[in-house]
Amino acid sequence: LYLQITQGLDAFETGLRMLPMSVAMMVVSMSGPALQRQASARALIRCGFLVLAVGAVLLVATVRPQLDDRLFFVAMAVLGVGMGLLASQLGNVVQSSVGERDRSEVGGLQYTAQNLGSAVGTALAGSILIAALGSAFATGIAADERISPAVSEAAAVEIRAGIDFVAAADVASGLERTDLPASEQVAIVERYEDSQLRGLKTAVVSMAGLSLLALFATGALPSRRRSAESDDSRRRSSAS
Repeated sequence: LYLQITQGLDAFETGLRMLPMSVAMMVVSMSGPALQRQASARALIRCGFLVLAVGAVLLVATVRPQLDDRLFFVAMAVLGVGMGLLASQLGNVVQSSVGERDRSEVGGLQYTAQNLGSAVGTALAGSILIAALGSAFATGIAADERISPAVSEAAAVEIRAGIDFVAAADVASGLERTDLPASEQVAIVERYEDSQLRGLKTAVVSMAGLSLLALFATGALPSRRRSAESDDSRRRSSAS
């Protein structure tokens, strides 16, 4: 939403700016076995949630009228590291908690839970975004002296009926078809642009809060780190 609607980037440009997250996630995920010899799965997963929260805070700092490519690159990379830490451990923790006979069923449950969480999380973040956008837009219009009380009241009614996250250019185009003065149209578009950023920041902060909340669900995870000797014994057992 931020890159394509607020900044007006196309799909290719958006993908390039989100590439650091995918690369960092892949690199950290591949280092899972080495990380497990340095720390327990519980510690690594908790670290992953903390890194995700830090990445979300950094991402909030990048939500500006003008995109800061360097800061956005860092935020995406940090988010990738956090997701890589989780991805490198969760599958192993789940699979090693049951016998070989039950691993296919447990794996299915794991991916079902992940997909469900992704769907619910996306819906939750979207709901928070739209609610924050509508609230900020209504408040901004009411506080702007350039906008008449009649227009402010009419806008509040429309916002309560429902609001969409659209490009500011679309808002300006729609206002051009009305008989509002040009100065009032400009003020409304400015308030909408500001409300977009506020809504995005609120949604991202809420996701950072969920990452921290998830720390309380990690108490039952394995607290022992994997030793090199145990890795050797597993390889010998597999070879035999």
